[in-house]
Amino acid sequence: MPKRIHWWLMSPEIGDKHGEATSYTILGSVFAKVGKWAKAEEYFKTAIQISKEIGDIKLQLTIHVQLSYCSLALTGNAYEALSNLRASIEKCERILNFLPNKDRYKILFFDEHASPYRLFSSLCCASGKHYEALHVVELGRAKALVDLVSDRYFVEKEVSLNPESFAGILKVIRDSGNRTCLYISYHGEHIFLWIVKKSIAFQKTKLCKSYVSKHGGISVDDLFKRESLLRNFHLLPQEQCEDRSLFSSYANQLTNEANLEDSLSSLRPLLDEEEVITDPEPPTLFQVYNMLIAPVSDLLEGSEEIIVVPDRCFFQVPFAALHDKCNRYLSDTFKIRIVPSLTTLKLILDSPAGSHSETGALIVGEPSVTDVYFKGELRKLCKLPGAKAEAEMIARLLPESHLLIGEQATKQAVLQGIPSVSLVHFAAHGDAERGEIALTPSDSTKGIPHEQDYLLSMADISQVRLTAKLVVLSCCHTARGQIKTEGVVGIARAFLGSGARSVLVALWALQDDATEQFMRRFYENLVQGESASECLHRAMKWMRNNGFSEVRQWAPFMLIGDDVSFHFGKEK
Repeated sequence: MPKRIHWWLMSPEIGDKHGEATSYTILGSVFAKVGKWAKAEEYFKTAIQISKEIGDIKLQLTIHVQLSYCSLALTGNAYEALSNLRASIEKCERILNFLPNKDRYKILFFDEHASPYRLFSSLCCASGKHYEALHVVELGRAKALVDLVSDRYFVEKEVSLNPESFAGILKVIRDSGNRTCLYISYHGEHIFLWIVKKSIAFQKTKLCKSYVSKHGGISVDDLFKRESLLRNFHLLPQEQCEDRSLFSSYANQLTNEANLEDSLSSLRPLLDEEEVITDPEPPTLFQVYNMLIAPVSDLLEGSEEIIVVPDRCFFQVPFAALHDKCNRYLSDTFKIRIVPSLTTLKLILDSPAGSHSETGALIVGEPSVTDVYFKGELRKLCKLPGAKAEAEMIARLLPESHLLIGEQATKQAVLQGIPSVSLVHFAAHGDAERGEIALTPSDSTKGIPHEQDYLLSMADISQVRLTAKLVVLSCCHTARGQIKTEGVVGIARAFLGSGARSVLVALWALQDDATEQFMRRFYENLVQGESASECLHRAMKWMRNNGFSEVRQWAPFMLIGDDVSFHFGKEK
């Protein structure tokens, strides 16, 4: 153990034990950085001794992770490393249980302290402990959303560090009939795939060799940064899209990036190769198929539906459009549904009887909103006649529906209407950052409206107790949000957290005529009693076979949550 440093030299507050422990932690980190692991371990052990004396759980959480790295570097002792990581996870779980009931606090805290879960799972996979690895991955998945859904339904969340708690979570899949769960996690360049059916199978894969060899040391996050996979789908010819994006901010960003890339290309001959820093090229849908599907394709055979649990940046993947070398799309064979975690799905399935309405639909189309303030700037929104026609068409198909069009589609009217209906449909402008929806400002709004007057935000949704079985967000970019350890923090997550059983969202900008046809086929099947997953599957197939064969036309929508069905106008 290192000699105790004279504390009066380090801090004006003599006896500040927290500061002393923090200083030893910093010293340990410095020595670890330069590869002097034995010295680093000494300082970390001193720091953790002091932190235990003063009961500083958060600092212990951090130090245990550092000690696990020391164990691996000094002796390769995976058992000792796992022991430290388990201790770190225990501390993390304790802190999360005592955090204020504020969603954003939990998201920020876990974004900072997710590393022990990932490293623990990686070490378990390397040691052949695939079940234990999956257990810890699930424990760290969508934690804040799990708390929201648990509070919404007054249902106890079951998963904990106790392995027995995980068995109940897995029953969600094992008792689900002819469905298979594809559970995805990643750490650095390594991708971990679990197939959950009656039993659990595991495959470990890596990024394409071409990427690793070309760019060297590239991680999954590097490859998918700025949602590069979807970049080409966000830009549509103006004549094909009336643009339901809120001010086209994402499209403008992409255009600026493209212009910058063109400028760099023209300058590269004048620059030394060593001075040019290039981003990795975005992977093709075929390459993503090879990363995520090909390694487990034989294990998926015979299933009707794949329930995908993505990890962070993989939420941007249009799984339905992934294809093999013969150009067979994944959705040619399987229905596909996304869930943030198996725990979230189980909480929804276990929701008390009467939590969700069986009747009523609220259809919102082309809200009347033009001149507004957005992020401090005066902006103008274009009209959406295609969205109006879509909403009117759906209202004709659905009995017991209430249609809010134009001036009627106020933010106040929507917030009053959504808590009591079984289905909600929005056809409006969507914010390209978080998917939030532009509505008609209320009559009481004076002058040019600000965001709080017209924008249906995540905060607004979090204040409402929904009974909807399905929320359809037929607005551009409604699958978007900040990609955190928590998952995608955007409007879709807000609807799930407030009680919606499932949400249909758009991954990119929507093409008018294609979206109208897609929604017509989707709702025609829905009113016949087919499940939302089956309706999505049939609509995609119809589109591909009837003149809408481009991926951007038939694959923008993704179903998140439960697979619900309706009995419109029928005896239940």
